[in-house]
Amino acid sequence: MMTCNPIGTVKCAVTEMSQGGWAKIDSEIHLDPALTGGLQGLEGFSHILVIFYLDRAQGFDPAKQLMRKPRGREDMQAVGVFAQRTKFRPNPIGITAVELRGIEGNVVKVRGLDALDGTPVLDIKPYMPPFDRMENVKMPEWVGLFMDGYF
Repeated sequence: MMTCNPIGTVKCAVTEMSQGGWAKIDSEIHLDPALTGGLQGLEGFSHILVIFYLDRAQGFDPAKQLMRKPRGREDMQAVGVFAQRTKFRPNPIGITAVELRGIEGNVVKVRGLDALDGTPVLDIKPYMPPFDRMENVKMPEWVGLFMDGYF
């Protein structure tokens, strides 16, 4: 048995899934007040990783979502769920690197989080290039088309 409990909740103006523009979205993560001490030292980082639960994603249907066209675009070839960042996943977990804009008490202010208002947050980690950035990264050509306008 696996248990995972939210540590906080996203507060932002976005209440329905959009097709992009997330780079300009300011959000707040309202952390459980009992965990506020865990934010000590995080203010020294410019970016953080936010791991969240896609609570409004519909259930995963392998017949429809194991292989699908990225963002449902007809001009793209179908690829497997593990080759894309779709919300339709066997385990609806999201992870996004975001700009840390500030911390006030138990509220973490960020920009660029592609999560809806009310989304449960599972964890926050500092973005550390030695751990999180890889050199000589290769991606398929379709990723550039897919990402146009997303952030």
